[in-house]
Amino acid sequence: MSEYLVDTSVWVEFLRGEKISIKKRLENLLDENRAVVTGIILAELLTGIANEKEQRFLEECFLGLPFLEATREIFATAGKMGAALRKKGITMPLSDLLIAALAKTYSLTVLTLDNHFQTLARPVGVQMELLKGF
Repeated sequence: MSEYLVDTSVWVEFLRGEKISIKKRLENLLDENRAVVTGIILAELLTGIANEKEQRFLEECFLGLPFLEATREIFATAGKMGAALRKKGITMPLSDLLIAALAKTYSLTVLTLDNHFQTLARPVGVQMELLKGF
C-alpha cells in the first residue's frame, strides 16, 4: 500500500468538514497510517488560520503524523523540476514544486483537489490522486 502526501487543498476541505466524501477519504488514510505531511503544507495551512488557539490545535494534530523534512537535495530537485517545466512554458509555484519533489523522492502519491497539479505531476513523473467530484 502506498503512502500519500496530502496536499493543502485536501486538508483545508477536511478541516472545514463540509464535504463528507473528502473527510472520509482522508480519515481512511489517517486510520491506516498512510498520510504524510511536510513543512510547506503546515505553513500554508497556518497562514490561513488567524486564531492562535486553532493554530496550536493544528500543530498538535500534525505532531502525530509522519513528517518529511526537505533536504538540500530535495530543494535542488524542486528547482530542476521548475526549470524543466519552464522550458515547456509551464510556471508552477515553488510550494507545488517542493511537494512534487518530496513525493518523487519518497515514492509518495500526492492527494490533491487542485487540477493544476496534473500539469506538474505528469511531466516530472510524480504519482498523484486528484479527488474529482467530491
